[in-house]
Amino acid sequence: MFSLQQLLRATATSNGGNDLSRLLRHMGGVTSGATTTLCTASATKHSSQAKFGDNSSHGSPSHTDGRSHGESESDLESAHGQNFTAHHFARRILQQRSQDIQRHIHTQSSKGQTRAKSSQQQQQQQTATKFAMSSLAAEPLQSQKPDEITASTGGDAEAPGLGASCHEVASASASAGKKPCFSSGLGEILQFMELIGNLKHTKRTGWVLRDVNDCESISGHMYRMSMLTFLLDGSEGLNQIRCMELALVHDLAESLVGDITPFCGISKDDKRAMEFKAMEDICKLIEPRGKRIMELFEEYEHGQTAESKFVKDLDRLDMVMQAFEYEKRDNCLLKHQEFFDSTEGKFNHPFVKKLVNEIYEQRDVLAKAKGATPPPTIEVPSMERSSKLANGHDGSS
Repeated sequence: MFSLQQLLRATATSNGGNDLSRLLRHMGGVTSGATTTLCTASATKHSSQAKFGDNSSHGSPSHTDGRSHGESESDLESAHGQNFTAHHFARRILQQRSQDIQRHIHTQSSKGQTRAKSSQQQQQQQTATKFAMSSLAAEPLQSQKPDEITASTGGDAEAPGLGASCHEVASASASAGKKPCFSSGLGEILQFMELIGNLKHTKRTGWVLRDVNDCESISGHMYRMSMLTFLLDGSEGLNQIRCMELALVHDLAESLVGDITPFCGISKDDKRAMEFKAMEDICKLIEPRGKRIMELFEEYEHGQTAESKFVKDLDRLDMVMQAFEYEKRDNCLLKHQEFFDSTEGKFNHPFVKKLVNEIYEQRDVLAKAKGATPPPTIEVPSMERSSKLANGHDGSS
């Protein structure tokens, strides 16, 4: 493409009508009449310059045909006038043509950008539809193209389309060596949601047995534990995210079996077996994601890692804090002493110990100010004997 400056420069330096005509024909859009006028004017200029050159080559002050120098200058001025008119007209035409060219370039560029943007949006849409259900409920399959699925299945399987179900995508991706989405259906995922919902409404047994009004739910207990993991900054050598995950999972089995305490007449081994079976049933609802939840639950129950020990401290910390809160709310300081006694000497993490000591100090100050006295000690039954007592045996034989 020619810029306006290039066009004007080419016109000014052209050596004749033929060059200018070719230039204008190359540009296109100039009418034949305009081209003829420009070429004629340019030819006149060329002819005048040729005659002037021939006469001056002889070194004579006058022309051989008898015309004076003044007459030659007059002819030259006339030729220059015609040349100026032609160039002025050419400039106007070239300016208009340059504007047309610029508009054409801008239009083509805009169309190209629009086509590129449209193509990008189509690719994004195709990628988005390769989620079996949603970005939160399925494994993304962006790296898997339809032709790859066809090739991997020997050309017999169709690529999952826009309406493909989770099972269809899982089957196709599994045969292609990709990680599948959920092996369960939407109904099972809704069941999983209902079980989590049970934790929102199930009260913790210890408070129910002590007739505490408006007591906390299981999920409320786990939520505060999870929030406490934000106190970690990495200097403790603990994985904060893993601690949060453990806190969110550790009482998940209670959505099926309930909050089993030593007062429920169930042995420790039976409680453990019931909770593990419940976790297996829960995790099956969201396979293969359930495997991760099961691993976290087992880690917490075994209590061997630093993170699981810390979360167990948070479990006990939340209980004594909750007991202190109920005592203040219900104006019954020291009434829930049994919850403090059951955790005495069982805290391990230094920071958690400091928090527990602070609770004790504040509680003692309030109790003295109100003249509160602790209730009689409540004996907590051992879960090793619970099953025997429930079956009518006192364990003496």
